[in-house]
Amino acid sequence: MSITCLSPGAEFVDPDADFVYDYHTLRVGGLVFAGVIVFLSFILLAGNKLANCGKSKPRHVEED
Repeated sequence: MSITCLSPGAEFVDPDADFVYDYHTLRVGGLVFAGVIVFLSFILLAGNKLANCGKSKPRHVEED
C-alpha cells in the first residue's frame, strides 16, 4: 500500500481509519458545554430566591 501526499504541508491521514478525532475542538466543545450546564443550573437554583427577594410569605392564620 502506498500513501501519497498531494502537498508538502498536508497532514497525514490514514485512509484505513474510520474517522479522526479533532481533540482540541472536542475538548473546547466539552468545556463550553459543561460551562453552560453549570451556568444554567446556578440560574435555576438561585432564580427562585432572587425572584422572592424582599417578599414575605403569606402566613396562614388559624381561627378558633
